[in-house]
Amino acid sequence: MTYLIWRLHRTHAIVSAVVIVAITALIVPSGIAIANSYHHAVMNCSVDHVGCDYVDGTVFGSNGIFTSLVQDLAMAVPLVFGILWGAPLVAGEFEASTEDFAWTQGVTRRRWALTNLGWALLVAAAWGGALAALFTWWRGPNNALHSPVTFIYFDVQGVAPIAYTMFAMALGIAAGALFRRVVPAITTTLVVFVAVRIATALYFRPLFAVTKNVSALAGVPPLSYSLGQDILGGSNTAACKTLKCLAAHGAYNHISYLPANRFWPLQGVESGIFLVLALALALYTFWAVTTREA
Repeated sequence: MTYLIWRLHRTHAIVSAVVIVAITALIVPSGIAIANSYHHAVMNCSVDHVGCDYVDGTVFGSNGIFTSLVQDLAMAVPLVFGILWGAPLVAGEFEASTEDFAWTQGVTRRRWALTNLGWALLVAAAWGGALAALFTWWRGPNNALHSPVTFIYFDVQGVAPIAYTMFAMALGIAAGALFRRVVPAITTTLVVFVAVRIATALYFRPLFAVTKNVSALAGVPPLSYSLGQDILGGSNTAACKTLKCLAAHGAYNHISYLPANRFWPLQGVESGIFLVLALALALYTFWAVTTREA
């Protein structure tokens, strides 16, 4: 059965391997160049005993567009996995009217479902892990200058890409089992995956935020991702035109932010949520394949 799965999906596996090699070849030279520029800039900054504000521009100024494109690519990869591999896995059998043949030639529905689901999710986990390791390394210098919990920065590194890819794969397979047509399965995977990811970033992550009142002259701590700040309080501040004036009249800055030290706890919790969703979708697929009429 395992050999049969390989024969059926070897094209997907080969394409996936080629893509990961291509992405590696694309960003490794950039990562090495950025790391070298960063260490050189920081060393000069320390030797000169001056502020290091210029380091960001020195290191990333010529790589800004490339960096943005690579991060967008990394964000989209799990979704592509779910659409191109997951959605047709079950739906393709129904559209080709091969489900009876596949499930009656010495391979039971239960075995077919377990083997296909197991290998699909295993490949998704391995591919997501390779992607996560690659981009975590690549973003090393960026994390030293920018908050790692910022949207998109957070989503392409750590362990989260593993969970995202497994969720996308399970979602595509489950959508195919539900609709039994490839196009509706692809559409559902696209809409649901994007909606869940956006909702998670907008509504779940802020639950881990730190909220406090600081001086009107202060802002969020370094390497923190600001979720909002507002100058409040004070008396007779109508004529103030500067923050110094506002602070002198008792105004304060109400800030909400995600500190850098929340990166790994948030990665763990969010990954757990997506893995549970993936498991639930896999269980639905197993039920749909083994109990619904062909």
